[in-house]
Amino acid sequence: MSKIISHIAIAATLGVSACAQFPDDAVSRQAETKVAYAATSPIADGMNTIPPAGFVGFCMRTPAACTNRGAMSEARVALDDKTAAMLVAVNDRVNNAIIYESDPEHYGVANRWELNPEYGDCKDYALAKREALRAAGLPDSALRIAIVRTPQDELHAVLTVDTDKGALVMDSLTSDIRPWSATSYQWLERQAGDDPLHWVSLRSDGRTAAARVSLRGQES
Repeated sequence: MSKIISHIAIAATLGVSACAQFPDDAVSRQAETKVAYAATSPIADGMNTIPPAGFVGFCMRTPAACTNRGAMSEARVALDDKTAAMLVAVNDRVNNAIIYESDPEHYGVANRWELNPEYGDCKDYALAKREALRAAGLPDSALRIAIVRTPQDELHAVLTVDTDKGALVMDSLTSDIRPWSATSYQWLERQAGDDPLHWVSLRSDGRTAAARVSLRGQES
């Protein structure tokens, strides 16, 4: 019981009111983007946990975005050239479409989740990417928002895409699409595959680097 209480207490702190920001001096997100992948293990789901602060309110306002469509047998995406090009296009388009601004700056409150806003933070980038990929026909159960902690000790939200090459990360901080295990993030929780309203804790910190090979067959 004490472990369950501990997990709930940790989850309750995972309000992502101020995300990690894209560096001001970084190259344009419209630069050529490669999808990197490796034969890596899936992200290991842990015990059920409570959703991040603000997420349930978002689902109450936008219930269609929080209901899975399709069968659980479609839990992974077959990663071919066509799908990779789709991931690149969506990641680049959303990263350029939303102007970064924290929730307190824009709304005057913390932990506001919004779909396709003009101004938003990491949560809103992840929501927009998930919705765009759903509309393009990718299975809902493979599109799971995750909460991570950056090396700078900032909470951050990303979209993970479960594929037959492993879980890939679509991130507002970079135009690269990387395996989860090739990031420097500590992985905290993400949506459950069978129900986006449910969230699970993550057992692995994702810090083990993996060799990355682009779909063009080049080292990245």
